[in-house]
Amino acid sequence: MGSCAFISGLLLGMKKDIETLNLKRKLELLVAILTVFLILFWLYAAGTQISDFNKFKGEMNNQVFSNRISRLLAYLIPSSEIIIATLLVNRPTRLIGMKMSLLLTLTFSTYIILALLNVYSRMPCNCAGLMGSNSTWVANLILNLIVTVVAVTGLIINLKMKERRTKVWIQ
Repeated sequence: MGSCAFISGLLLGMKKDIETLNLKRKLELLVAILTVFLILFWLYAAGTQISDFNKFKGEMNNQVFSNRISRLLAYLIPSSEIIIATLLVNRPTRLIGMKMSLLLTLTFSTYIILALLNVYSRMPCNCAGLMGSNSTWVANLILNLIVTVVAVTGLIINLKMKERRTKVWIQ
């Protein structure tokens, strides 16, 4: 009787370990999917801006910023997007890449919300957005909010997985 209880307990423990392992694998797969999405998003965004850089600089000059700031942003935005994509590729820097993704999408979303609320002295050109001049500010905002949700989800899962790895290492 005692050996049956022992074996039963052992099997239940193994089942729990397998379920935990399956959850870990599912979370790792989800993080990989979210990461690939963000990498492709940032590289596509930077690629469209760099592919016709003179046009992009002109579009940036049609924003609410001074020409000096617009020129600076024309270089900083695609550079930041490439840096973020690079950080996301490497596991040790992925968390930083997720944080930077969130920061950049929140910055873009804030800019769009302020445009929609008519906060600026004039309505800025929608042409510098990823979706081009044929889209609306609302469409750009929806895209940014989707990317923000992806970044937040990836960030939370990464933090939870890092926390679990730390707990296992400490024990």
